[in-house]
Amino acid sequence: MSFFNVVRNWMDYPLRNQLRLSRKGLQFKNESKEDLFHNLPDSLRQRALKLEIRLRTDYHLTTYYHSSRKTHYQESIYYLHLLETALEVVPVNLPEVISAVDIGVSHWFYIQALYALLAWWKAPEPRHVKLDGYEIDAFRLYADLYSRLDHAQAHIDGLPGVTYHPDAFSPNTASCHLALMLFPFVTRKEHLKWGLPARFYNPQQLLLDAYETLQPAGLLILVNQGEEERDSQHAMLDSIGLDVSASINFESPLFTYKLPRFITVVKHD
Repeated sequence: MSFFNVVRNWMDYPLRNQLRLSRKGLQFKNESKEDLFHNLPDSLRQRALKLEIRLRTDYHLTTYYHSSRKTHYQESIYYLHLLETALEVVPVNLPEVISAVDIGVSHWFYIQALYALLAWWKAPEPRHVKLDGYEIDAFRLYADLYSRLDHAQAHIDGLPGVTYHPDAFSPNTASCHLALMLFPFVTRKEHLKWGLPARFYNPQQLLLDAYETLQPAGLLILVNQGEEERDSQHAMLDSIGLDVSASINFESPLFTYKLPRFITVVKHD
């Protein structure tokens, strides 16, 4: 299977990036949020509802609440809760004008929640946000025949200061306050499974590039799934001389995954 993946990715990836298929017009229709947590036990459902209302209010997401698909919204506020927790475990001061980079964003379904976090976290007035997202496989087509790029642009929906780059991440030394890597490919097997050529597998260098793009006291936030992947991620950080500032097992009533989610934060010297 590994050999098959290598050959397939060697052929498919250059083809879709040469064709760069993309089309405009994708829009997401609002869906009712009344039964957002209907599958949860009553006690847990009440916790989830209270948390959802708090996040929606604190981060001014009412418009998104009334203009989004239910699964997009539910998973997005889970990401918001996750990233809010990451900012709270390591002391950080975010300036009025904030620069951030998100590496490996896929179709960036959570961009509205991420933008709200950057704009409003512990801020009486919204910050000016400069946010760059990078996706190396942006022209992969989905079942609706829209590309990842098309989906990402629909999710962005005109947010100011946001740029989606259909390219590999290219670091700009000491330019960012935050760098995010949410579920990066830690193992070569996963890298190949998700359609990327083997030549792009260099996770240690990607970590270093993300770290080097940070300003002093900036944060690199990593999220992994499962203990094995978390442990591999930490071993990788250790091998390149990056110290873990905080590591937590993240739990939230807002969304459930088969594998537990782990947050790792690295603070720039």
